[in-house]
Amino acid sequence: MSLFYDFAFIFVALFALGFTIFIHELGHFLAARQRGLVILRFSIGFGPKLFGWTRNGVEYRLSAIPFGGYVALPQLADMGRLEGQRELEKNPYSKSEERGFKWKDMDNEEEDSEDFDDTKNSAEPKPLPKISYTDKMLVSVMGAVFNMLLAFALSCILYFFGYDVSDSQQTKKVGYIADTVERWNPLIGEGEEVTGPAKKAGLTPGDEILKVDGSDVENFMDIQNRIVTGKGKTAQGSRLVHLTILRKGQEMELEIYPEIFGPEEMRIIGIGPKETFFIGDLTPDMPAMKMGLEVGDQPTAMDGQVIHSFYQIVDYLEKTEDNQSVALTVRKGGENGMEKTYDLTPVKKEIAVGSSVTTRKLIGFTPKFKTITTYPNPISLIFRRVKDMYLTLTGLLSPQSDVKLRNMSGPVGIVNHLSIFAKIGFKKLLWFVVFINVNLAILNLLPIPVLDGGHMMFATIEKIRGKSLPIAFLERAQMLFVVLLFSFMLYVTFFDVQRIFP
Repeated sequence: MSLFYDFAFIFVALFALGFTIFIHELGHFLAARQRGLVILRFSIGFGPKLFGWTRNGVEYRLSAIPFGGYVALPQLADMGRLEGQRELEKNPYSKSEERGFKWKDMDNEEEDSEDFDDTKNSAEPKPLPKISYTDKMLVSVMGAVFNMLLAFALSCILYFFGYDVSDSQQTKKVGYIADTVERWNPLIGEGEEVTGPAKKAGLTPGDEILKVDGSDVENFMDIQNRIVTGKGKTAQGSRLVHLTILRKGQEMELEIYPEIFGPEEMRIIGIGPKETFFIGDLTPDMPAMKMGLEVGDQPTAMDGQVIHSFYQIVDYLEKTEDNQSVALTVRKGGENGMEKTYDLTPVKKEIAVGSSVTTRKLIGFTPKFKTITTYPNPISLIFRRVKDMYLTLTGLLSPQSDVKLRNMSGPVGIVNHLSIFAKIGFKKLLWFVVFINVNLAILNLLPIPVLDGGHMMFATIEKIRGKSLPIAFLERAQMLFVVLLFSFMLYVTFFDVQRIFP
């Protein structure tokens, strides 16, 4: 049942990705049809055809490799042999049929070979009519435009119905400072414990982060993203991030030297967000239940220290002496309840942490974190996604950053994330589909051959130089970047699989 359950969400993820690709290619298709271009094929996926049909001279098909798609437009010369040139060479075209051009199903060539042999001598192939610069630009850009329109439509749904997020995602306040972090050593493939960069710099729980490297931040996700994609370095080559914080009404500037964490080699400084949480479940025969704590109580202080996060409690208990009691203050029943303090003596228990077992001091409850319903403005939501993509791309291009191609997610990683969000809930899935559509739109507009931006770049170069680029050059450029694109997909897929099955 569990396996069927997982496959059901993988199917939902594949459908969501396929729908995103369909919308992108639909943009190209409708623009090409509106401008009167010849269309040979509308394909969702690459490679061999699974099934399809031909209507009005256009072949519609679903192909075996579902991670992409294309519209075959032979008049866009730079698409060359990738999108219809082979079919164009094999089939005659009469100039008198300019707007009513129709091909027979290309996969039925063998069946029609006799008819073709009878007519090939009388119908010599003729070049297709040239299309304008405006045609090329409009058709190329409309895939990205349709992705942005889909992102906007889904954002409007989220704005109307709202979706739940943890309140810790929306805060800019620090709730947890790690005493130590793991510094990754790529030479031996292991990490070593070092003092946390934030702790070393003097950041404290309750501080509010206003800026990272001089840029205003919106929430904790924005803070973490800017740290990970940061490009700051000292003259000696050490990683550096500047934080502007608010502490007790006073602004302060801090210089923090991030460490590299894990095989992904991401920048971290050892902080977590301020969390509002409540007692979710009580463990039988443990101090919390024995002393009268109840589900729904909100922990606010321990031994007089304000609690900013659950990890703060975990760390504090670990530092206590054996049989030492602690005073836990809670608001009974939730945020508006009366405060009450309990004396609890932690007990040692073995618990599973990942694949290992460790001994921890516990008082016997699990947290339930506060969630809030947010109604994001559609334009603001899309703008945030554009900004995140900008930070990632500039991080990739900057030699000062630690962002690498291996940190990107390929088709397998995207499907995995989609299935995870599908399990969380439909609205979370919509949120991630918005993210994917914005990313797809931006990536496709990059001036790289094979991508839409590459077609636009070639069209602009031809417009400036006043004549077409050599077909041989276009074909070689296309094929080179096809090889590079698929090599990149295989490369990131390798790391995707490592993340999913560590």
